[in-house]
Amino acid sequence: MSATSPMKPKPKLTQERIVAVSLEMIDTLGEKSFSMRKLATALNVDPMAVYHHHASKSALMHAVMQAMMEECKVPAPSGNWQTDVQDLCHGVRRLAQRHPGAFVIYETYRHRLPAEHRLHEAFHETLVNAGFSRRVAVQSVRVLLAYTEAFSVDEILGWLDPGDLAELTESLNKGPYPVLIDLIDEIGCPDADADFDFGLTLLIQGLEAQIS
Repeated sequence: MSATSPMKPKPKLTQERIVAVSLEMIDTLGEKSFSMRKLATALNVDPMAVYHHHASKSALMHAVMQAMMEECKVPAPSGNWQTDVQDLCHGVRRLAQRHPGAFVIYETYRHRLPAEHRLHEAFHETLVNAGFSRRVAVQSVRVLLAYTEAFSVDEILGWLDPGDLAELTESLNKGPYPVLIDLIDEIGCPDADADFDFGLTLLIQGLEAQIS
């Protein structure tokens, strides 16, 4: 007579586990396909058990956004502001690549996040310590974040990929677009890493002229 194997206990339901599973589901399914009921099924619990830890879907989403932003690394200052700005921007883009679904939500998220303050503090501190005026430092951070976040979202959504070149060429041939047609080979060979670095380099070169 064989002994019956003991059943493994279910993992304890905690706020942290709920947030971690939610983040994974949102990255996989996207916001529109995510629901509290689907989350409860993934956790193998009754939906009301989730609400015991997070009072509403919006409260859970806030916790998910905070958890995601906490993953964004803020490197120690190197002493070179250009390098530090590049590292910060690359950190934001890497975060978007790790959490595509959640980052798209973050791009239009309207509530303040402590982890977001931490990132913005590092950007502003870097430029103020480099000698930028207060006003230019603030303007510069806005531009750097706008570029980095918009590029990252476009990358997630596939806007940087030209898609079917034959279809694109056929569409261009219907109108007076000789320059686009002439550049079709270059348009059809995107390199997201090189393109991001190219834009970031242009921004940093422009900022160098703004130091007081």
